[in-house]
Amino acid sequence: MAAHKPSLSLRIRAAFLLLVVCCGLLFGFLTLMFVYTVEDAFFYQQLDVEIARQQQQSGATAPADPHLQLYQSASQFPADLALAYQQNPTASEFPGQQGRHYHLRRWRHPAQDTTLFLVTEVSQQLVVRPARQAMLTLYGVLFGTFLAVALGLGWYFARRATQPLLQLASLVQQDPMPGNFSNQFADRETHALAQKLEESLLRLQQFAEREQHFSRDASHELRTPLAVIQSSCELLLLNPEADADTQRRLQQIATACAQMHQLIQSLLCMAREADPRNGETIVLVSCITQCWQQQQQWQPRPGLRLELDMAETHTLQVPAELFRLLISNLLQNIWRHSADGAVLVQASASGLILQNPRAVAGQQPHALSGFGEGIAARLANRCGLTLEHHSSATHWRSELRQQHQTPL
Repeated sequence: MAAHKPSLSLRIRAAFLLLVVCCGLLFGFLTLMFVYTVEDAFFYQQLDVEIARQQQQSGATAPADPHLQLYQSASQFPADLALAYQQNPTASEFPGQQGRHYHLRRWRHPAQDTTLFLVTEVSQQLVVRPARQAMLTLYGVLFGTFLAVALGLGWYFARRATQPLLQLASLVQQDPMPGNFSNQFADRETHALAQKLEESLLRLQQFAEREQHFSRDASHELRTPLAVIQSSCELLLLNPEADADTQRRLQQIATACAQMHQLIQSLLCMAREADPRNGETIVLVSCITQCWQQQQQWQPRPGLRLELDMAETHTLQVPAELFRLLISNLLQNIWRHSADGAVLVQASASGLILQNPRAVAGQQPHALSGFGEGIAARLANRCGLTLEHHSSATHWRSELRQQHQTPL
């Protein structure tokens, strides 16, 4: 997934490039607009000066500047100017033919009632237009130079910005990780990030060590007294002089010890790494039959019988120990809450179904005993399965469905 993420270095370089392109285009546009505006302002100033001079005369006379022409009406315009004027009579600037270019001012003399036109043809006086190609060439060279400089700076700053992050990523992938690796970073921001990450990893490491110590202690310290209690109960159960009430209580203690042993074994198994893709091939009929016989030994219930609806060779690829613990727990709950009758275990297209009769018709669904529903669901998940419970008027049903919908 990391290969599909955008590169921070590439984004920094792209930002530098975009900034230079936008600034360069804006600068070029403003420069051209400025020089054209200044040049036009110069021509209009000439016209305004001549109009001011004419206003001081007793009548409209020929301009003193030979580049200026005074027309009494638009019909006196040169042919190319007259054509352009007809197309846009409100404009003040008109293109002519053969490279000619006109600027026009409309004005009134105090001695006349008609509108007069003062025109200058500026093709021979233009400065910007003849130099425009050279200006654009120079601008293009400067733009390319600044673009190359921006790419170099972008590459440099992108490398400076991402190198500490790449170094940090490389450090946290090492096994074992070096101690105090945050001190290797001089930048304040990267050092703060590395320091927080180092503290988090240290807490995780300490937590993992505590979990390992607990698992090791639980494996020995809890199993030993349970084994003693269970063996003592089995010996006392062999005593023919014990009355029925004592026998019943000893049987309850022995059953509770077996359940506690199974719970500890489940917790220890879940504390270890397990990948359902690397599981063993389990023959379902054999596994379920063994778990059923184990429950009959712990708590004999002659009124319950097992019915299997699957082929003898039906298999499942799961972690063997976790799957046996999961099946044992589900059967244990059936043992505690089911009425007498048939317990049906059948294979479905997506998993496994366990169905047993209700103890009381209409009773609300029972919670899982023994492990608890949360632990049973986690066991199923570690096996690559999803555990669901359903109820009908006469039966309970637990379904184990494969998460990837692979046929059993």
